[in-house]
Amino acid sequence: MYLIKNLNKFTVVKSGLLAGLLFAVLSGCNSGSSSSPVNTGVVYNQFNYSTTPVFSSLITGVRGVSYSSNVYITGLFYESASSTLSQGMLYTGPVGGGGSWAVLNFPNSASTSLYGPDNDGAGNVIVAGSYTLPSAPTIQRGLVYQGSATGGGTWSDLDMSSMIVRPNESVIFTFAHSTMGGLVVGNFDTNVATGRAFVYSINSNSYTELSKPHALSITAYGIWFNQGTNYTIAGGYSDTDESGVSVAYLADWNSATNTSSNWESYNFNNQPELVTHFEGITTDGSGGYNLAVDYADSLGLHAGIGHVARNSDGTFGAATWATVQYPGAVITSANTVYQNYIMGVYTLSSTPAINAYTAAVPGF
Repeated sequence: MYLIKNLNKFTVVKSGLLAGLLFAVLSGCNSGSSSSPVNTGVVYNQFNYSTTPVFSSLITGVRGVSYSSNVYITGLFYESASSTLSQGMLYTGPVGGGGSWAVLNFPNSASTSLYGPDNDGAGNVIVAGSYTLPSAPTIQRGLVYQGSATGGGTWSDLDMSSMIVRPNESVIFTFAHSTMGGLVVGNFDTNVATGRAFVYSINSNSYTELSKPHALSITAYGIWFNQGTNYTIAGGYSDTDESGVSVAYLADWNSATNTSSNWESYNFNNQPELVTHFEGITTDGSGGYNLAVDYADSLGLHAGIGHVARNSDGTFGAATWATVQYPGAVITSANTVYQNYIMGVYTLSSTPAINAYTAAVPGF
């Protein structure tokens, strides 16, 4: 019940297609129990913004700092229980906590949400996210920040007008979810078409639509730079619903030709009836990937981790899975992944506040 009252905050990090899915799942949810066994060896750690007291903290993205054991973690926070406008935050430090936080807000914005960081030279970052303007506080616009991890860098608006293909069409939502190796992936909706994904090249300032054959809607939530011109993108799609997702996917992307390949679909625990979405992607250090996973069943929304290795022919292999559930939480959601750490948000029955967490999952 508390989560339903604060659904607008919780779904900020479940933008676009997932917000509708999450609302439907949570509206019918009366239990925090999971449909699959929880990994009992998981080590959990609350990870809230801590520079000043805030009501809710949400972490959304992570990337290891180059030539360091530290990480960059992006997110957003709400100062009070009544606030509907978020502020962007960036953490720099050990994955276990104890580092420093910076507040980064798009200039003259009403709200800012930071979703995914990447390295941009010593002490500098590239961050993908979204913001709203005071004149249009419900319209999300995409952003890229480049500069110091402590602030003072350059902000860019993602202008999706080049993606307009129909008469009288206009972009109404843009979410930049993840960035790595000079590319940004995300989603956008127009007044006539929902559930569209894009790949943006920072260097060439150009956009390419990411499309999957026969999919009616698609998300692009995570990107991993492999080498050269080869990247891997993670998200979800639906072949039956123009405004939702039902199946997670991995696909390779060639930045030289702006083409995709090696599409592979996944459902949690390899059960097709479980609505599944990949929230983030990271390397396993051996040519495969660890994945942040949200999945839904008749009991509600659940978080998990997945692992996918590469086959000898370069295609994606079968997945292995584990559920993640913060102790005592009503809802646990996965938003991003670093090494074997799942990171996301959870809620408790005793408070409407939303808390951030990290979870170290053994065996991944």
